[in-house]
Amino acid sequence: MASLCAWQAAADQQLDYVHAVSTPGEGRLVTIDDYWLLALSHTFEIRLPEHVTQGQKLEIQIKADNVWQSEQFTVNAISIYQDLCRLHRQHPSQDGRFPSDAIYVQPCTSE
Repeated sequence: MASLCAWQAAADQQLDYVHAVSTPGEGRLVTIDDYWLLALSHTFEIRLPEHVTQGQKLEIQIKADNVWQSEQFTVNAISIYQDLCRLHRQHPSQDGRFPSDAIYVQPCTSE
């Protein structure tokens, strides 16, 4: 989790947005509970398709309490930094102050 936070801080300054990516079929879902002055996050191991495009409605498998569950996730933006991608539930704001749920995938390549 610490590496995700460090990457997010550095990458927010130099993100490239792409239309489609190839994934290894697994990643981490980071959910944000937004409270007025405090944002709490939770991380879950997930399975996802090997090809993802912006606007796609994914059926992902989430591991919670050692049980796999299905959930829908709509990809509204895809950002990439080197070989690490973020699949965003909401398009990030320009100043990056309002995080939303995102799937982190590594390695990941632009298509």
